[in-house]
Amino acid sequence: MATDQEIREAGFKYIPQQQYLLNPFELPEDQEPVVNQGIVNTNAFTGSGGDGFSVYNPDPNSIVNRDYQPNYDYRRFSEYGSDPSTMDIKQMDMNQNYFYEPPVNPKMKGLMSMIPYVGSFVRGAKFLGNQISPYLPVNRRSILENELGGKGIMVNDIGQIVQGQGDYNTAENIMAGYNAGKITQGTIDKRQGTIEDTLRGKYKMTDADINAVKAGTYTGPVKTDLINRYSALDEFGNTLDSTNTLTDKIYDFEEDEKEKKKKDTIVGRFITKRKEKKAAKEAAAAAEAAAAASRARSARQYNPAVHGATNYGLGSDGQQSYSGDAVGAPGLGFGVAAGGYGGPVSNRTGKGRTGYFYGGLASIL
Repeated sequence: MATDQEIREAGFKYIPQQQYLLNPFELPEDQEPVVNQGIVNTNAFTGSGGDGFSVYNPDPNSIVNRDYQPNYDYRRFSEYGSDPSTMDIKQMDMNQNYFYEPPVNPKMKGLMSMIPYVGSFVRGAKFLGNQISPYLPVNRRSILENELGGKGIMVNDIGQIVQGQGDYNTAENIMAGYNAGKITQGTIDKRQGTIEDTLRGKYKMTDADINAVKAGTYTGPVKTDLINRYSALDEFGNTLDSTNTLTDKIYDFEEDEKEKKKKDTIVGRFITKRKEKKAAKEAAAAAEAAAAASRARSARQYNPAVHGATNYGLGSDGQQSYSGDAVGAPGLGFGVAAGGYGGPVSNRTGKGRTGYFYGGLASIL
């Protein structure tokens, strides 16, 4: 059994003392002495985790938008709108590649159909996708990255622009390392401002020279990649602006399409049915409330038990009465009074004024 000192000398400095081990530690045979090499270079910070890749030399497998996928539904909509009667079918048929997704290879389709249960699985997956898709949010980032791919600007799986084919000082590569979804015109202006400062300070270029660089017409003696870089940033800015505009239009189109498709899903039909039931219930409640109000108004009309045997109006609640012997609050009866044929009910007694037939006007006091 090796001693604690022998274990340390062999280079095993973190083994507990033998007396604390359940089983004694044995030195391995043919053990080479441990040599202190200092900090070992592991390339942990080189490229991307030591694999040599970076945004300027990206891993091809990390690029997510290498294959541009046109939005054919939006293309047809943007050209002819949603009304089928306005569509130029002949023109669309003449430009199949632009307006329609390429059909599935018949041979591949035939081979797939020969695999047991694949057809049922595909149909089930398609049905499930049609039911769920309308309720999933539209992903603007994926739309933007796809459209950038159509213009040759590559984006990796974490949203960074990476350098593709060609020189760095091109519109396709000039923003390598930047997050595609977070670049604004301010980002571009800031980089161009730094270039302008360098051209003035290091290369002693005048304001006239800088203006020529901005206009893309500089032909002076200064030769530097910064001039090409400035122009590339301008071109990228124009590309990004047009791409963002198109992305917003596709985003709005896809949101509208999802709303339209919701009504055809199982969940959409269920929600529609519930809304219809709720609306019918609310309409019935409103009709009942109107009927109740009507009955209440009818109850205020002539009722012998409330207004008296000869009261054909509303004298008992202060409304106009057509009988002079109204009971209750004084009214303004113009019907037959208690003492004759005629006058308004007295404000003192509530009785009708003595009729003209029996002696003239009664005192209103």
